[in-house]
Amino acid sequence: MRIFTIVAALAASTLLGGWTFGFDRQGPFCLNDQEYMNCGFPSLAACWATASGAGGYCMQNPRYVAVPDDRPPRKRQRRTY
Repeated sequence: MRIFTIVAALAASTLLGGWTFGFDRQGPFCLNDQEYMNCGFPSLAACWATASGAGGYCMQNPRYVAVPDDRPPRKRQRRTY
């Protein structure tokens, strides 16, 4: 009975997406090719570097939503010596 419970818990966590958080991140830039589209690039320079070796072209990701920065700006602290 314990084995069945463990297997069911692992299956449920896999099916509910518990292990896919690192793989579905979208970046602000996409590499488009004739066969695929990869939108995991954090900068345009990184996309161009990949496009120069793999072919294709780079563009902004139309589905990218930037995370808003709600933190207040940090105050500069002066150091006294």
